[in-house]
Amino acid sequence: MSKTLNKINTFIQSNNNLSSIIDYCREYKSKNEIKIYLVGGIIRDILLDTDIEFIDLDIIVDGDIDDFSNKISSRYKSKIKKIHDFPNYKLFLDSGLQIDLAHTRKEKYKSSGSLPQWTKSTINEDLYRRDFSINSIALEIRSDGFKILDPINSINDINKKIIRVLHKDSFKDDPTRIYRAIRYKSRLGFDFDDQTKSLFYNSFMYINNISLYRKNNEILKFLNEPLLANFVSLMNNDQKISSLFPKLFMNKINYINKKFWDESNIREKIFFSFFSVKENKRDEFLNSLSFPKNELREIMYFYEIKQIINKNKIHNQNDMTLSNDFISNLYHCL
Repeated sequence: MSKTLNKINTFIQSNNNLSSIIDYCREYKSKNEIKIYLVGGIIRDILLDTDIEFIDLDIIVDGDIDDFSNKISSRYKSKIKKIHDFPNYKLFLDSGLQIDLAHTRKEKYKSSGSLPQWTKSTINEDLYRRDFSINSIALEIRSDGFKILDPINSINDINKKIIRVLHKDSFKDDPTRIYRAIRYKSRLGFDFDDQTKSLFYNSFMYINNISLYRKNNEILKFLNEPLLANFVSLMNNDQKISSLFPKLFMNKINYINKKFWDESNIREKIFFSFFSVKENKRDEFLNSLSFPKNELREIMYFYEIKQIINKNKIHNQNDMTLSNDFISNLYHCL
């Protein structure tokens, strides 16, 4: 465990933003009765030696979440937003870093796909409510250092490259975890353990229990995955997983220049991801996510240009307010 702790400590010391935030947590803790923990993907990614360029940080506390959130927001002169009805805040720092602050809690789902009912809890109960074991490690911030909390044996799963749910109703309770499991599998190159694999493939029907907005919002997240080729390969080789996405979704991705894709905005990525998807399915997706009208107009303009080029009615490329790279990649997809 000391080797793991040293790796985490080395990373924290090398990152000025993170180091500063942890110093403040220690300062606050010295004056208040509170326990503060760093949790989530950042712990997992540090242990995996992932090239981390994190913009989100998850901190949970067992104590006065309202006072802590307001005080840390004041210290960093950041915007603060209350999230839902949970004891949960989001901070937006000038550096671009976003911090999710929440109280340790346990959750109960009244029905499949419903939003959970919560009650405050201990850190162990909080870790057991999470989606997968690889996201269920906590780093307690103490005045004299750190303590790793790993009651679920998550570090062992990370070392073995295993994705494991924490209970048999995990996908049933929150069907968005089905899409999350696919993202982790393609991003990390991990495999499901036997029980999780069985539960995963036998839970697809529960996706019907979530709104179209929640489903399509999960699909939208795939467009910003760092290793998109892995996801496309997974879809191409697993028809059951492919069935969870619109037909022909991302079927042209291999024709698109990677540098262009990485630098594209989300509207351009939507256009190329839905390049071959039927118009009614594309429109259903777009309308469900309530994009601002100006963004919708931009996306639809891309499709108009596609039709013009398809019909060979283009006269002068300079008349179009699109980059040469965009037009070039569009031609590659035709």
